[in-house]
Amino acid sequence: MSTGLTARLHLNRDGRISARAERRRQAAEQVTFADLAWDHFHWEQRRLRGSTKDERAADSYRDTRAAFEARHGEIVSEYWSISEPSGVALTRRRAPVLLRLLVDDARRFHRATDWVTRDAPPIADVLFACETLAIKVTEVLRYTSESVAMRRIVAVASELLGHIDRAGGKPDAAYAKAVADRQRAELDEIDTYYREAGVRIGRMVYTQGMLIGVFTMAALATLLILLLRAFDIVTWDHTLQTLVVAYALGSVGAFVSVLQRMSGEKFRVHYDLGKRNLYMLGSYRPVLGAVFGVFTYFVFASGLLQTTQPGGDKDFYFYGALAFVAGFSERFTRVLIKETSGAVGAGGSEAAAAEPGCEEPAPQA
Repeated sequence: MSTGLTARLHLNRDGRISARAERRRQAAEQVTFADLAWDHFHWEQRRLRGSTKDERAADSYRDTRAAFEARHGEIVSEYWSISEPSGVALTRRRAPVLLRLLVDDARRFHRATDWVTRDAPPIADVLFACETLAIKVTEVLRYTSESVAMRRIVAVASELLGHIDRAGGKPDAAYAKAVADRQRAELDEIDTYYREAGVRIGRMVYTQGMLIGVFTMAALATLLILLLRAFDIVTWDHTLQTLVVAYALGSVGAFVSVLQRMSGEKFRVHYDLGKRNLYMLGSYRPVLGAVFGVFTYFVFASGLLQTTQPGGDKDFYFYGALAFVAGFSERFTRVLIKETSGAVGAGGSEAAAAEPGCEEPAPQA
């Protein structure tokens, strides 16, 4: 490796990370937003006093900011108080280029306002509400909805700090309460936007989870069939083809059922569970549909319900339609399970009565 490239990568000649680069990495991991607020305040105070020749404060602020952004992402929106070492900021860490269609940027709200709000408790309460709402937004919303909500939250927090600065850092109680009430009303509107967007995002994530479940079930079925065929355990005959169709259409029926219910208002998704949990819940639905489809095929193919089957090539479509209905309608599956258990129970009772030595004992006087 060339010396210039080694220097750019912060490596020594043995290919190990240099001590200077390691110290920078450790410093970046330890930098907090409060540290950045303090360094910015000291630099701002020197700049306001006209002592611009002293570059130590500016260099310290630049280094701290660079370390902070290396850990949390680029600061895309910010407000720094001139009264106390306080501020709010929004950071964004860009997703990898190849994954941006599937993975959203990581946004985070940062706040260090305890010093500047110690004489304005109503404003401090609203800033705390900003932070709690930002936590919910980053965990639930995605893409444009998340960006809009987060920028509005930062705007509210910036407006609150701005009013404190305009009051010289010590707003009177009546003024602080009036400002807090106005911005809390704006925050309530953001919360309403978050809830409405959360429902839409929740449905979208749930649907993506179902798609993951459908493709996973298809991949598992394909792999299993290929393995069984490779060892000549099964043959690709009409029975296996019908079973595969029941398996697939049961999964598709469950997927279509949820899509149809989403068009109405009765389908509710608990969007506050988070993206990962919604993905998992959505992926389970096609699995249940596939199980119901295969169960329906076994019930009707076994003749337990003594139904008339079309026979010939038509049974392929017959079982496929039943499997789709089983995945689509949970009520149909519940009725089918009840009828099957009743038929098996009745058959078991008759068989037990036909066996010698199984007669019920005569009642004793």
